[in-house]
Amino acid sequence: MGQMLISPEGEPLIVRRKVKPTLAERCVFGEGDGSHLKVVETPIGRLGALNCWEHLQPLLKYAMYAQNEQIHTAGWPALALYRDQSYALGREATWAVRQTYALEGQCYVLASTMNTTPEVVEMLCDTPEKKAYLAAGGGASMIFGPDGRPLCEPIPHDQEGILYADVDFDAIGIAKTTADPAGHYARPDVARLLLNAAPALRVVPWKPPPRALCCSDPCQY
Repeated sequence: MGQMLISPEGEPLIVRRKVKPTLAERCVFGEGDGSHLKVVETPIGRLGALNCWEHLQPLLKYAMYAQNEQIHTAGWPALALYRDQSYALGREATWAVRQTYALEGQCYVLASTMNTTPEVVEMLCDTPEKKAYLAAGGGASMIFGPDGRPLCEPIPHDQEGILYADVDFDAIGIAKTTADPAGHYARPDVARLLLNAAPALRVVPWKPPPRALCCSDPCQY
């Protein structure tokens, strides 16, 4: 539920939490806030990150696009749960979501996923019924360019590895010439996003307001 981007010097650039955990995740994990929708300037470009189905939240995505994000980290779990029961949790659907992010934001998308090993399946699934809902594998990492183009060959879903692609920021400028939803292609007179980027405290100490004194108040005597 969390993501961290770290500088070459070991300093945290972004420390964020998923703004709204999905479905059963809310039974365990807390929420982030608007301060976690952040894009940072670095020597290699403007970097940002979202987690899993935050990529289905149009307003969260728009908040990132509006900060001129150039390289986006899309973190996902292994697509191994309910793989045969839910198309939305499969490789094709989630690839489409990440590819759409690249197209809408005119940015490079580094989409990384986990991989469920056979050992994890054996540890979590002690009955055939449970094994029907969790399969080994589920890897679906990919890199997309600012025109939505896949930039590398995928890794087999049940193997681990590292993907590489070249980044050319001129390609972002070319993509934004035609479609820039948070820039020249926007209509702020028709629709705008209200973003509260202030950190939200989970506990706020309460202080009673000062009591006004008047002649009818017995406490002043």
